[in-house]
Amino acid sequence: MPTYETIFICPPDLPTEELEELVKRFEKIITEGQGEIIARDKLGRRKLGYEVKGYREGFMCYFNFSCPSSLIPELRKSYRVTDKVIRHLIVKVDKKKLKEEKIAREESQVEEEEKSASTDISGERGNQSG
Repeated sequence: MPTYETIFICPPDLPTEELEELVKRFEKIITEGQGEIIARDKLGRRKLGYEVKGYREGFMCYFNFSCPSSLIPELRKSYRVTDKVIRHLIVKVDKKKLKEEKIAREESQVEEEEKSASTDISGERGNQSG
């Protein structure tokens, strides 16, 4: 299944309960359509680059998910008919980019493990000179 990223922007004055409800609704659309949510992040209240439907700020939410391509039009339609979504974007993630990100994450984890292994009991770095 292809992997997608989506971000949607809600009005900044939207109550937290309603925002949670929206997030759950969009997650449900993805999971019921045989999709799988890989990552979910609330990016918080952000200043927009330009005014969108009368708002200079918005609350942003991000999903990384995989699903059949037939589900995307349904998700787009759901975004469009929801008044509380002032802007949305869905993009297909390149497989090459996914592999590169995965390799970068693994390398950073290895580096962190090496750093923690090179510290001695007192918390200082060990002597690494040859």
